[in-house]
Amino acid sequence: MRVHPTLVPIEHPLASVNDVFNAILVEGEPLGQVMFQGPGAGPGATASAVVSDIISIVAMLKIGGTAKAQPKKLNPLLACSHQHYCKISPISDLLSRFYVRVIAHDQPGVIGKLGTCFGEHDVSIESVVQISRQRELAEIVVVTHEVQEGNLQQALAEIRTFKEILSLPSLLRVL
Repeated sequence: MRVHPTLVPIEHPLASVNDVFNAILVEGEPLGQVMFQGPGAGPGATASAVVSDIISIVAMLKIGGTAKAQPKKLNPLLACSHQHYCKISPISDLLSRFYVRVIAHDQPGVIGKLGTCFGEHDVSIESVVQISRQRELAEIVVVTHEVQEGNLQQALAEIRTFKEILSLPSLLRVL
């Protein structure tokens, strides 16, 4: 299981979730993908619930904070008790597609150097587009095929050392 911001294609059902509605996409074998959608609480109720949770946690910490005080149990709605059968995978093992935005000096060979580095780290590229030129700078957008996050992070660490690269301002997962 993972939760993170992700770019979603406009034709995907998650792209149609708007306003106070929430949705969750579940994928598994043999079912495939299933999406659950319903109205959320809205901004006021959500803010109130978050503040209430924080106050409850602080109260429990304060009550259990002294040696003489008997620690109370945390509200069960604020605690997770499923650790005994869950295994958390390292994020470096997770598979995803990625959108990477690179700002570089606009000179020959930069895109080739990026491609070679990605290839050396087993990152397969779906598309590369140079989308603008300003003051002899190139904005390069790379979308990868599905890749292990650890491989992508190793490639990006190396790319950050290239003298032609000024910054990597955006890195987003893509559904």
